[in-house]
Amino acid sequence: MKSFNWYKTDRYFDQHNIFQHHNTAIGDTRYILVMQTSPESTDVKLDTLNEPCAHLIEKNVALPKDIFRSYLSYWIYEAAHCTPAMILSLVIGVLVLLIIFFNDNEACLAFSVAFLLIFSVILVLVLILRFGPQISDEDFKCKLLMEIITRKPAVKGKEWRTITYKMNQYLFDNDLWNTSYYFYRDEDCHRYFLSLIKGRTFKKQDKSSTSNVIDGQRNKGVETFTFHSKPSLQKCLSMAA
Repeated sequence: MKSFNWYKTDRYFDQHNIFQHHNTAIGDTRYILVMQTSPESTDVKLDTLNEPCAHLIEKNVALPKDIFRSYLSYWIYEAAHCTPAMILSLVIGVLVLLIIFFNDNEACLAFSVAFLLIFSVILVLVLILRFGPQISDEDFKCKLLMEIITRKPAVKGKEWRTITYKMNQYLFDNDLWNTSYYFYRDEDCHRYFLSLIKGRTFKKQDKSSTSNVIDGQRNKGVETFTFHSKPSLQKCLSMAA
């Protein structure tokens, strides 16, 4: 009968060897689980991590009123991002320099003053046409109304800040405005919403017709809606009013 050599088996009971084999087994198990994970589930997790939470958006909202020192500085910034206004401003600047340096030449002075008046009037008209009319894009209106339907903001509630921030971003991302500062403050966005429903009368929708438009899903006390098809402006107006 062969004798059992303990000196050959002591290494199997060494704590360092046991710990090393344990870590190796855990590493192999993690590798197998990662390889078995489907790419679809990985994409979903990445999308979830990249999507900002609602409460984080509300805490980090910064509107133009908070960024610019005054409304004048905000207006100058917006005008500087309007290409026709910038070109006209440069032309007017050149004409002013001609008046300053060639004031002894009567012909040049008369020429410069006449064109200075003409281009100044054109600049004013460009600014009025640029900043006067409201955004008339129907998709933007539906987007705004859907945010209002989802969040149900009070008249002076803090939800309007989040809505205003998201609408400014939407206009910029969809090339509907040159900057992400269309609404200067949340009151401007609320006033825009009131202009959409002003003078309109809406019939109360049935539950069946409403269910055909949206599916409501609750997430942490906030209602989110998913549209089956492109919403119509009239339905959004009647739901948001």
